[in-house]
Amino acid sequence: MKPIGKMESVVIALVFLTISGFSYAQDTSDIDNSPTADPPNEILELETIVVTGSATDDEKQEIESRKLRVHNLVDFAEILSDELVEVSMIRKGGYGNEVSVRGFGQENFKVLLDGGILEGACGSRKDPHLSHINMLTVKKLKVQQGPFDVTKLGALGGYVDVITKKPEPGFNGEILGKVGSYGFYSGGATTSGGSDNIQGLLGYNYSESDQYEDGSGNPLWKVREGLPASYNQEGRDAKSFQKNDIWGKLQFTPSDSHTILLEHTYGKAEDILTPRVAFDTEEEITNLSKASWEMRNLGDLSKKLTLSFYRNEVDHYPFQDLRNVAVPKNNKVESVITGSAIQNVTQTDFATLTYGIDVYHRDWWGDVYNSLTGVKLNDNLIPAVQSMDIGGYVQMDKDFDKWAVGLGLRYDRFEQEADEELVFTSAVTNENRKVDDLLGGHFSVNYFLNDSAMLFGGLGRSYRTPTSSERYIQGNATFFGNPNLEPTANTELDLGFKFERGRWMFQAKGFYSDLKDYIYQENNLAGYRSYTNIDAHIYGGDIKAGVDLIFGFSLDGGLAYQRGRKDSFPDNNNDKDLGQIAPLKSRLALNYKNEQPLGQKDTGLFGTVEWVHSDTAKDIDTEAGEQELAAWDIMNLRVGYQFKWCTLNVGMDNVFDQTYKVANSYEWDVIGGTGANPAIVNEPGRFIYASLGFNW
Repeated sequence: MKPIGKMESVVIALVFLTISGFSYAQDTSDIDNSPTADPPNEILELETIVVTGSATDDEKQEIESRKLRVHNLVDFAEILSDELVEVSMIRKGGYGNEVSVRGFGQENFKVLLDGGILEGACGSRKDPHLSHINMLTVKKLKVQQGPFDVTKLGALGGYVDVITKKPEPGFNGEILGKVGSYGFYSGGATTSGGSDNIQGLLGYNYSESDQYEDGSGNPLWKVREGLPASYNQEGRDAKSFQKNDIWGKLQFTPSDSHTILLEHTYGKAEDILTPRVAFDTEEEITNLSKASWEMRNLGDLSKKLTLSFYRNEVDHYPFQDLRNVAVPKNNKVESVITGSAIQNVTQTDFATLTYGIDVYHRDWWGDVYNSLTGVKLNDNLIPAVQSMDIGGYVQMDKDFDKWAVGLGLRYDRFEQEADEELVFTSAVTNENRKVDDLLGGHFSVNYFLNDSAMLFGGLGRSYRTPTSSERYIQGNATFFGNPNLEPTANTELDLGFKFERGRWMFQAKGFYSDLKDYIYQENNLAGYRSYTNIDAHIYGGDIKAGVDLIFGFSLDGGLAYQRGRKDSFPDNNNDKDLGQIAPLKSRLALNYKNEQPLGQKDTGLFGTVEWVHSDTAKDIDTEAGEQELAAWDIMNLRVGYQFKWCTLNVGMDNVFDQTYKVANSYEWDVIGGTGANPAIVNEPGRFIYASLGFNW
């Protein structure tokens, strides 16, 4: 039962200064006198992915909206993994998957929604952060690699910031329908309009899918055959997921200097199958709210001042009615995040300064019930954990001659405490409330050899604090959290080179991350399972290249590799390999784009033939339950045609119907409370899909 919580309060003040970590065209490009204009270095198109490269490489890799739409668009994790060679996916089911970037996944890689922190409610991560965002709401994705942005809280290995669409004057909108193999379909619409002073936006989308089959013809339910909590007949016949989303925004622009934006998104998902663990999700309710006020050109001390407040609530209801279990259970879990920020940008003759303060508060609780009788079985599974962070940052950016230099500092004070009894943890420790003081920052530099080539590098340090689950989960007498966990610190060095001239592009990056107090699972010598701190390091890099050929054809590709090693060890684990590190991955694509067959810029045929390869996953933590995964190769085909306001896309993923797994998923099933190693879910077999969109 949730106790009477503390009042969620947000304290806002203004103090510090910062600099954009690894981007030469710094965030000062966001400064614009018009109320709704986008930064001049960003494409003014729907659903653009912007990748802010590690170090100060000025890499803003932009993917046009129509290229993104050629994907099957089931969820963001699949799209990011397809488009970025340094991104790997952890498959959990037909919907709601996670990404790992350069070996950093889960809480080690942050997900933001318009700059605010977004987290799921499930302790075993059946509802990863990106699963709560509908594709039609999105304008672009920004991916920051490495600890090189002090304006964001807890970005240990980087973050992805999902930037949503804003209302616009006039009358515009989109209708998008999608169909695919295994009973997948989705339909939705969004429209925006208004005067110069008041604009509104409204959208709705519905999507669902049956269970997909892997390349061998096995449906999702077969993942659990021979394992505890296998699927009953109802589960075998169930859909993979169903989801409804509705959203609205209201924007006021009383003058060229002021913009006030109010927004809310409501989502309801049902019957989400998660065969990798012992529970599925009966229902999940998402409410995402935000209010922001942007003020521009207020004087010499403020080029842009932004105030924001957000509240993200997720109500999550796992259940076992679709499983073969003696006593089916269901859980009620709630996560409420309240946050606020104030940020100011000042341009001086010496440098551009960005400084601000942000506040984050999370209330997380959950109980376990007998599905047959309604009797509460565990009143303290998630013991009403309160987490509070107050952070201040300062960032400076200076360009001179052939150099671009950045410097950033950030300080956080993080407090965390459980408001209910730690029934199982109390047997080994009396610790509860923890206070962490964290100081991080970075130094980055670009050196431009000429107009076509540049060197970049940087050194940064960032932190991520233990999750409420890692410190306080109360599964059973042999599985519980560790309140004594320390925050993880990442000290990272990035170096790279980029060349771009005419038809040619080449880029190479490398990194080394020293991880102190890295949070890891442990089979304790005392006979229980929990989490502990170890020291470790991750190193690796990626190479990307591209060339424009002839007659509208182009070729691009890349490869990425990372390796993780332990420097100290958890109990009962002497494997030096760090878990959750993807093997070498490579990608090669032949693209075609003919935009003007009729002399019209917005008309033409485009397509891609893509080969993706992964090496054998053999540098794995076998003592943590990871399995060696075979190497795999797949081919994907995508083609589309745009005629002014209408776009048709068709595609085929896994053309040769291969059976393969993309990544280990070693973390325990904390909600199941068993500590068992989760099953690894195969990827879909041949997946054929099409989408038809109308824009006005």
